[in-house]
Amino acid sequence: MSTQELSAIGYDNKTPKFNGNNYAWWKNRLQNVIMGIDYECRLVVKNGSNIILKIEADGKQVPKKDSELVTADYKLLEKNAKAMSILQQAIGETETNRISGCSSAKEIWDTLELAFEGTSEVKRSKIDLIMSKYELFAMNKNEKINDCFRRFMTIVNDLRSLGKKFSDEDLVRKILRSLTDTWTAKVASSVVRKDTSFVIVQNGRTSNLNLEIRGHSRMP
Repeated sequence: MSTQELSAIGYDNKTPKFNGNNYAWWKNRLQNVIMGIDYECRLVVKNGSNIILKIEADGKQVPKKDSELVTADYKLLEKNAKAMSILQQAIGETETNRISGCSSAKEIWDTLELAFEGTSEVKRSKIDLIMSKYELFAMNKNEKINDCFRRFMTIVNDLRSLGKKFSDEDLVRKILRSLTDTWTAKVASSVVRKDTSFVIVQNGRTSNLNLEIRGHSRMP
C-alpha cells in the first residue's frame, strides 16, 4: 500500500515510526490509528488473520490453494495485507529486520510486543513496578497542574499498554487525591480552573474532568 493510498484512507503520515524507543507510547498511538482506518484490521492484528480452509473428502480441514480462493476469501486476506501495510509504514529501518520474516499482522505485533514488553512474567513485573509509581503518585510542590496531569497520564498510558484497565472514576479519584493542599482547597471551594484544557470541578461534579481524562489518554 503506497503512502498516497494510506493517506487516502486516513493514515496519518505524521505518526512517528518506531525505531526501538518509547514503545509503550507508539503502541498506544498506533492502535488508535489502525482502529481509525479500519476496525477490522485492528481485530486482525489482535486475533490473527483467518486461514482459508476447505474440507477434504475424509472430513479433514486443510488450507485452500491459491487457485481455489474465491472473492469472499480474498476479502478476508486483504484485511491482513492492509493491516501489515499500516504496521510496516509505522516501523522504522532499525526495527525492520526484526519483523522482516513475519507473514501476518499479528505476527508483527506479537514479535514487537515480546521484544519490548517481554514474556507474561516480565510484563507482570513491569506492571507491578509501574503500579507502584501510580499508587505513590502525588503533585509536586509548585508544579503546574498541566505538568502534573501529563506525568499522571504517562504512568496510566504505560499501564494501559501492558493491559491494565482503569475506569474513568478510578482515574478521577486518584488525580484528585494526588493534588496539593492548595489545589484540594480550590476543588472544595467550587473553584473552576482552566489550564491548557485541564478542568477541575468541585464536589463530585467530575464530568468535565472525566472528559479531560479520556481526551488526554492518547496524549504523548
